[in-house]
Amino acid sequence: MKRKPIKPVLRSAFQTLQKLHLKSYELYQPVIGKSGMIAGTRDCEDRWKSIHGVMQTHECHSVVDLGCSEGYYVLQSAKAGIGVCMGVDFDLRRIMTCQSQVVLNDIQRASFLMSEVTPDLLDALPKFDAVIFLSVLHHIMYQKGVDHCREIMTRLCRKTGKALIFEMGQSDEHMESWAKDMPDMGTDPHAWIADFLREAGYASVEKIGETDAYLRETRRALFKALP
Repeated sequence: MKRKPIKPVLRSAFQTLQKLHLKSYELYQPVIGKSGMIAGTRDCEDRWKSIHGVMQTHECHSVVDLGCSEGYYVLQSAKAGIGVCMGVDFDLRRIMTCQSQVVLNDIQRASFLMSEVTPDLLDALPKFDAVIFLSVLHHIMYQKGVDHCREIMTRLCRKTGKALIFEMGQSDEHMESWAKDMPDMGTDPHAWIADFLREAGYASVEKIGETDAYLRETRRALFKALP
């Protein structure tokens, strides 16, 4: 069945609206604009290469990105041919950015849900082959504590069909105001996080790379965890 196109005048109006919207807040991830990619504050290309490599290795056909921000990894997954691609974020501004990219660039098999990442949400979601969970959990941890986050990760493990790609902030990011409210991860935060994932039920945890922390004070670990 042939898809019905958006009328040209409405497409033009939507493009203008998107342009105004993108100027209204600071972009975290790159966004597909009318004239090409608009840079965000986070360079996502290297992480995408690692994520895509994991999905290819484990033959993933579905993916969910929890805390998807502007939807970069969801949209890249859809363009790479992953069958079902879903993003979750609680920020209405970012969800609008995600949806506008889908509409204006005719990207199929990508969808977005506005929600916080909670145990109840995870219980309601289906199982996905690949789960992306980057730069989110520490925000929940310094507000709601380690036990709450352990419950989130335990439930998330049940929804991880083949692989989790994970990263979080660390207690040694002293330039960040939230660092003082994080649990002390000791002299090796990467090992602390790996143990935390194992405690949540992941059978195999492997560090597959490192990236600069947001303020470039230290290096965060990028993990692949298998259920």
